[in-house]
Amino acid sequence: MRRSWLFWFAVGSFVGILVSLLVAGGLFWAWQRSDRLASGVIVDGVPIGNLPIPLARQRLQSALTKWQQLSVTLVVGEEPIQTLSAQQLGIAPDVDATLQDAYQIGRRPSPLDSWRELLDASRKGRTVNWRWQLSERMAVETLRRLADRLNRPPQRAWVEWENGQVRIIPSQDGQRLDIAATLESWRQRLAEGRWRTLPLVVRKERPEVTTEDVAVIDGVVGEATTFFKAWERNRSHNIRLAAQRLDHVFIPPGETISFNELVGPRTLRRGFRIARVLVRGHFTQDFGGGVCQVSGTLYNAALKAGMKVVQRHRHSRPIGYLPAGLDATVDFGKLDLRLQNPFPTPLYLRTFVRGGRLTILILGKRQDGVTYRLVRQVTQFGTKSEKQIPDPTLPPGRTQIVDKGSIGYRVTVWRWRLENGVVTERELISHDIYAPQPRLLRVGISRGMNHQPAPEQKPSEQIFQPVSDTGR
Repeated sequence: MRRSWLFWFAVGSFVGILVSLLVAGGLFWAWQRSDRLASGVIVDGVPIGNLPIPLARQRLQSALTKWQQLSVTLVVGEEPIQTLSAQQLGIAPDVDATLQDAYQIGRRPSPLDSWRELLDASRKGRTVNWRWQLSERMAVETLRRLADRLNRPPQRAWVEWENGQVRIIPSQDGQRLDIAATLESWRQRLAEGRWRTLPLVVRKERPEVTTEDVAVIDGVVGEATTFFKAWERNRSHNIRLAAQRLDHVFIPPGETISFNELVGPRTLRRGFRIARVLVRGHFTQDFGGGVCQVSGTLYNAALKAGMKVVQRHRHSRPIGYLPAGLDATVDFGKLDLRLQNPFPTPLYLRTFVRGGRLTILILGKRQDGVTYRLVRQVTQFGTKSEKQIPDPTLPPGRTQIVDKGSIGYRVTVWRWRLENGVVTERELISHDIYAPQPRLLRVGISRGMNHQPAPEQKPSEQIFQPVSDTGR
């Protein structure tokens, strides 16, 4: 009888426990599927445990105002730059994300882990940290204002030529606020809850020409000077403008420069004026007249500096400001002057225009005892013929010179490299042929009168002695 009572007591106890577990499990299952938070949950000192989510949201939102005036320090490295409020930066607690974290307490994938977490929260309490959100619009506006203050363009190095001496103006690094990288850093800080100090990502920007780049430059390695009529205002203006665009050009070792790329199109929009130009042997008017004098002067300086000639074109006839064979014509998009720095050290262009004098210097690392000499062999051929153009607007018998014309030339140019006065290398630079150009005359005639042009003279040939031009 005693055994029977114990047996049924054990059975009853087991059934009671089982029923209790089933009831507790049912209640736990029902709770997990409700919108009620676990007991003991606290956010920033605000108890929201055992509350449905809508009521918990109301409680949290009432506590938001104190966060708006919290200060945030923006720093570059360890240096404070500015202190703003969280509201000014668009930083605020993310109530929905925080509630979602709180809601997950007791709702893990494992039922056993969920039950343990729920009991632990109800006994000891459970603090949930705020999740934070950033208004990117407000943050970007703030960063753009800061960029105006922080951004500093790099300052390149300059090489001055004063009283026969090189003077280097040092370069300065610039800096730029990287807005995209800064925002990414801020997002990471907010996710970690460490936003009271926020870093500004500032990138260093190196100048295109640094002090180190030009440190080896110690003097003039090549120079050339040509002259022009300063009273020809448009042509003088074009020469000055083109020379300005060559001034302070840095040429690294192995680099090739293009005259057309440096000077650009010769158009009104780019500041060039109409002046006399040479086209197919005849003079006319067009934008950029005079620019070829700058390219020719640069060409001569480059030859005397030992630069490699990659591309060069002669004029259709000799020009007055340079000896035949040493000119260099250019035409944007068609004819270019391209020069290469063959040395292991950089070169640097300086241009000077004073009155009717154009000087181009090429600065670099001087080689002790090394100079370059230009040697020309000029062969003259043909004679200057005459071509008369009837012009009824002139009085009969009156003549007017349109073009003085020229004889023909064959010109070969060599460059000699000398070390301590001894020729160590002879380099053929160019072989040019300038065809004879007739002398053009306008001749006044009576209206209706036929005019027979004078017969051209038979060409003849003669040889000039070699001429040399020497320079460093």
